[in-house]
Amino acid sequence: IPSIPLSTFLLWADHTPFSLFLRAGAYILFCMWMTFASHSCTQLDWSGANYCAIWGILSALTTFELWQLLVWCLAQVNIFLPLDQPSALLLQLLFFAAAYCLLRVTVAHSMPYEGSYHIGPRQQISAIILGGMFVLLFLTMQTVTNTGVSRETSIFIVVPLALCQLYCITLLYLQTELFKKEKEMNSLNMLYERQRQQYQVAKRNVQIINRKCHELKVQIADLRRMAPNAALQQSLNEAEAAARQYDASTQTGSEVLDVVLTEKSMLCEAHHISINNVADGTCLHFMDPADLYALFANALDHAIELTRKLPEPEKRMIDLLVH
Repeated sequence: IPSIPLSTFLLWADHTPFSLFLRAGAYILFCMWMTFASHSCTQLDWSGANYCAIWGILSALTTFELWQLLVWCLAQVNIFLPLDQPSALLLQLLFFAAAYCLLRVTVAHSMPYEGSYHIGPRQQISAIILGGMFVLLFLTMQTVTNTGVSRETSIFIVVPLALCQLYCITLLYLQTELFKKEKEMNSLNMLYERQRQQYQVAKRNVQIINRKCHELKVQIADLRRMAPNAALQQSLNEAEAAARQYDASTQTGSEVLDVVLTEKSMLCEAHHISINNVADGTCLHFMDPADLYALFANALDHAIELTRKLPEPEKRMIDLLVH
């Protein structure tokens, strides 16, 4: 309903000496109104609502131009639509509805990032410039087609204008996809950095445990020499066996895989799970350490989570084969 006065203003502007500027101003008002409506009726912020308003105007103008092209093509085969009749109006409404439904299930469905629009200043400014260029090209095209110039002359003017409009829409869409890829890459980089930090922490922890286990075994050996008591020897044997369990004796040929297996073997010990591995770590050198750590750590975490729920302790076994 608030758009009806703007439409009336457009019709009036067509018959004034400054029609181009007045219509351009009307489209600016349209964009402001669509921005306000989108922000009020959805969960979009102001920048996302303005971005969608620009796309809304470009979609409407493009669909209108396609409708004009359809009418022109039908006229070439002697099929004339009485545009002032209700039947032609209904056909035009159906054409617009079909075009918008097609946009909804194709372009509009893939443009949001994680279900929303996160529009930064660069993307917003670029969208305003490209949208403004498209509207000016549209107004110029409509002026040319309504001035009564010959068909040959209008074709030579309209076709380049239509190509420029196509470039504007294509650039705007590619820009949207480019910024989406940039956001996805930033998320992947953050995830990669967390994995790298997690691997470094696990590596330091394993090194500390190895050093403490070595010191503990040296102290046990000293106690064994100092007190050859049989009862004490049994306690020392148990302590040495416990230290051996936490000692990183796995040598797979991959330092990263050694860290993962040492770390997860301690977790398995806590849950009374037996883990057996036959691994050739040399075949994993092509992988980045952070990716390799994340892959095996996640796989073993899932395996441990499922295995520890088994009621029979003798069935709590994990076999790892890497070749």
